[in-house]
Amino acid sequence: MKELRTYTVLSLTIRTFFIRIFYNYLNLFGEGLCFCLFPALGNDRSEFIRKHLRFFNTNEYLSGFALGIILNRELNNNDESVEKTKEILSSVIGSIGDRLVYKLILPVIILTALNKFVISGFAIDTCTVIIVFSEILLFNIFNFIIRFYGIRSGYEKGIEAIKIFKSGTYRRIVYLLTLFRNLLVLSLIINLILLNI
Repeated sequence: MKELRTYTVLSLTIRTFFIRIFYNYLNLFGEGLCFCLFPALGNDRSEFIRKHLRFFNTNEYLSGFALGIILNRELNNNDESVEKTKEILSSVIGSIGDRLVYKLILPVIILTALNKFVISGFAIDTCTVIIVFSEILLFNIFNFIIRFYGIRSGYEKGIEAIKIFKSGTYRRIVYLLTLFRNLLVLSLIINLILLNI
């Protein structure tokens, strides 16, 4: 299999940051997926666009996995395999990403900042600003790495790349994030009660 150059992976990664721009209710991320795959086009662009401009659902943060896996299948030149893979990815990556990012990571970030804001008596102090900017920086580093890794891993391993989300390490991370989110909710409630006493 032809190796993806780091420059190409980087180009695809940057394109995934714009996948949400093309979101619509007719084909969800179908147009965005087509836009992201465009640098990897072969000579027959019209066939490529016809094939990838259809309905596709994903989570934008984990869209790198979809791109890498689809590129892996494309190089095997098996249209049936590509369509079947897209059907699987359309439901799996969307639900995994929504749970990981929207139900765990983002709530932890928001609740951490809210707790600090309440503890400081709703005053914006230096510590609160540093915490908020640190969280934004860390989230964006995670965001870039997961997209880059998803493309590279998906391309090299194919559909096997999503098995990372069944690993014991991933389950432990989800468990810890869930625990941390629940503790932050409890902490916020206690802080609000103490503030009103």
